[in-house]
Amino acid sequence: MNRFAAILLLLLALATCVSTAAGATEVKTLGFSPEGRYFAFEQHGADRAGTYSMTIAMEVADNRPVKGGSISYSDDNRARARKASTTTRRLLRRLRISARDYMTVSLRGLDVEPFEEASQKSLALPSSWFGPESWLVLHQFKIAARCQNTKQSPVGFGLTLERKGAPAIQLSHDVSIPSARGCPTHYRVVEAHARRLKDGPVALAVIVQNFAPGFDAKNRNFIAVTARIPAATLARVQ
Repeated sequence: MNRFAAILLLLLALATCVSTAAGATEVKTLGFSPEGRYFAFEQHGADRAGTYSMTIAMEVADNRPVKGGSISYSDDNRARARKASTTTRRLLRRLRISARDYMTVSLRGLDVEPFEEASQKSLALPSSWFGPESWLVLHQFKIAARCQNTKQSPVGFGLTLERKGAPAIQLSHDVSIPSARGCPTHYRVVEAHARRLKDGPVALAVIVQNFAPGFDAKNRNFIAVTARIPAATLARVQ
């Protein structure tokens, strides 16, 4: 092996180590059920125990996880991974989740660095779906409680659908921070998915990236905010 090749292999190895240590989580949308009642996505990442995968199914209208619809496992444990994979397939089949017939608006590909400046607070939506000048707008604010084992206050978020000539629709607003979210410092709107339903309403799912120090100082995970937008509301701005 010549000197150049050796240096190249070393650089590739170092890059792999940095990527693994960062614990950067990836997200994949699995889709909606035909009637828009359910939405599902999965995320992959790393923690001190190794790499992991998690599937989360949401009840769209209520903006809450389906009971028994959160399935996680370590990719390093093959037996558990196979069992969880089978459980996930059964869940998606039962809920009739399909990666078809929905619209996506995405900010993927935008660099999230530097970490302190990574917040993405708005996302434009197509006027053909939601009316002219439609935006998803994210608001961040401090929560009065303190994070466990620290004097730091977590940051919460609210998400609204804002449109020209129509009242804003509040999709989400934190009053407390779930323990599973850790001690978030800020958030980022990543992408939105929508499915037109029979008689005119729209099922909407917004993926929000949550930054919270943990396994790594730049640790991040994903949250889905879901809503069913009534047909009458959409008709006023078409």
